[in-house]
Amino acid sequence: MSIAHPHLLYAILSISASHLAALKPSSHLQSTALFYRQKTYQSYAKELASITPNSYEAILTTACFLLTLIPPPGPGTPDGECLNHMMTLLKLSEGLRILVTLRWSQGIEKLSVYPLICRELRSLPPAPIAATKVQVRPGPVGSTPVHPNPAATYDEYALPTTASVFLPPPLLGLLESIVQPEGGALDVDANTLIPVFHVLSPVFLSLYYYHLNPDFNVRIFCFTSFLMPEFLALVKAREERALVLMAWFFALADMVPNGWWVGNKVGAVAEALCRTIRKTGRGKIIEVVEGAERVVGVNQREGRERAAESVFDGWEGVNWGDGPTKAKEWEDGLANLTKGFDLCNIDFEIP
Repeated sequence: MSIAHPHLLYAILSISASHLAALKPSSHLQSTALFYRQKTYQSYAKELASITPNSYEAILTTACFLLTLIPPPGPGTPDGECLNHMMTLLKLSEGLRILVTLRWSQGIEKLSVYPLICRELRSLPPAPIAATKVQVRPGPVGSTPVHPNPAATYDEYALPTTASVFLPPPLLGLLESIVQPEGGALDVDANTLIPVFHVLSPVFLSLYYYHLNPDFNVRIFCFTSFLMPEFLALVKAREERALVLMAWFFALADMVPNGWWVGNKVGAVAEALCRTIRKTGRGKIIEVVEGAERVVGVNQREGRERAAESVFDGWEGVNWGDGPTKAKEWEDGLANLTKGFDLCNIDFEIP
């Protein structure tokens, strides 16, 4: 595909040069990576101005690769620069989201590049506990975190449903304080913040039921595809609740296997977010950010397996070891239900 589309070829060459420079530092290779990165942006912008059915997949692939071309924050990078790096990542992700939207409900699942942008690898069991009245808002299949892939990829019975939000207790407490603020005060940012809690819920569900697995990785990569411009504006303005949500996202993202192009920048951004929040945060905010800090710390000291388990430490009614067993029970029950439907659909001949 890259032979016919220079912007994709330049992106691959820039990534290759960056990889070589990471293996064996060289000013020549770093200059080469920068040269091809600039060529990528120039040719990509030109191609983007006139998308055609023949160029769409190559443009979409380049948009994915652009996320790896962002220079990572180096050791000792000030918190402000780490947050600027995050905003660059979010803006590029927004561009990718807009591109995907062009074909999302028009057969995008049939394209060869669909695995790059699908948003779940498996449907998830319902939350194991319902300790809150807060529910995931129903919506059209293919548009919400409950059924995030294109509608055509689901069976007919996958209708819009509501489900309990599955979040660590402090994060859930923060959500409830937004849904039902004390004193009935109007929260002007509530409608912007609440959907992002709903996006995090399936990430925690996947981690609980299937532990560290490819579905969890996919949900992390596609998390930003649910973030709307209004939320990005709150993050840019450093609204503390928006930053807390991003801190938890980066804490979870740090448990995804990090390739050389990621390095330690995910953990660095998570730590920068937590320090920024602590400067002005109070009450529930501090309690929530402490959870993200703890997960990042465990990851650094004991590795991502233990960090994943630590997410559920002290979570009443949720036991890390029970997740896979409960998922298997749910899958078996679903299989039996489907088998029952098949038997009901058998055509019998009436003598």
